[in-house]
Amino acid sequence: MNLLKRIVRHLKLSMRATTSPENKTPPFLILYMSSACNLTCEHCYYWRSLNQKDDLTRDEMFRLAKELGPIEILNVSGGEPFMREEIGEICRFFITHNKVKQIYIPTNGYFTQRIEKQVKEILKESSLQLMVIELSLEGMPEYHNRFRGHPKSFEKAMEAYGALEVLQTRDPRVRIHSASTANSENIDEIVKLTHYLYERCPAMDHHNIAMLHGDQRNPTLKSPPLEAYQNLYRTVAQVWKEREKGRFGAIVEPMLQWAKCEIARRQTQVIPCKAGKLTAVVYANGDVGLCEINPPVGNLKKHGFFEIWNSPPARQLRQDIQAKKCYCTKEVFLWPSITFQPMQLVRALYGIRAWKKPTRAQPL
Repeated sequence: MNLLKRIVRHLKLSMRATTSPENKTPPFLILYMSSACNLTCEHCYYWRSLNQKDDLTRDEMFRLAKELGPIEILNVSGGEPFMREEIGEICRFFITHNKVKQIYIPTNGYFTQRIEKQVKEILKESSLQLMVIELSLEGMPEYHNRFRGHPKSFEKAMEAYGALEVLQTRDPRVRIHSASTANSENIDEIVKLTHYLYERCPAMDHHNIAMLHGDQRNPTLKSPPLEAYQNLYRTVAQVWKEREKGRFGAIVEPMLQWAKCEIARRQTQVIPCKAGKLTAVVYANGDVGLCEINPPVGNLKKHGFFEIWNSPPARQLRQDIQAKKCYCTKEVFLWPSITFQPMQLVRALYGIRAWKKPTRAQPL
């Protein structure tokens, strides 16, 4: 994407953040592709809804796409997204009907052949600009396998990486990321992991560090001390700094981490949230939400998307979000809220002291 196109895109989306969202397709859609999952991850916040029998059918997914207009980024979620046999077909439908430019899919990496087959299927659409597969890893093999509830979980994720690395050599639109959720017991594990991945996975260009949120399967899990989390992020950023150069979204990463830490410290919105304006969530069972923190406001099996999107419950929830009655540290909502609000972008740049040299991590 050349500079002029980026500027025009940024201006359009910044305007969208200030206008009424009713009857307008949100440019960023989080789509839960399936409730099916083969693992029992301790930090899963969706665990009560896994492996249900009421997921949207392929045709219901297609009907949603037909109702919606253009979408910038499709963030696929789950369950384990690649347990859905039609994932490639559904993503292609959104690309052709909704002009999706970028797709992000997190995965536990267990099903290598399915991942390879479905990524190839999605890449048949030449208009897609970016295809990011994010391998979820919580530490080195012994810890990760226990945390995820399967003795071969780490090994399988590395197999999936190998297949994705080959695909990337054939199609540079494929990018490989990893993601780890920090808790009070795995800080050292993530430090070891980030060094391991950097050396072991040369085609991987980003390691994302997230905070715990929601109703985890393991209720004893706690967030790490904020200072430890900040130090962990600085360590990871230092390790990956060379590969981060030129990565789409890399410039926003330190601002995201700054905002997350400020929110965790203050326990309130620091950046005015644009969930329900720039973003929407569609769960596997058809529930529609403005975000993943607040309850859904309707279901696609009973009403059309815009009937839900324009409904009194949706309007009320937008007012509550604007009044800062909720807060979260989820990147998928923070990223557009920072990027497409010019004053907040400047504020975040000031927050990270962008003109200064990055602070080095202290020994852990």
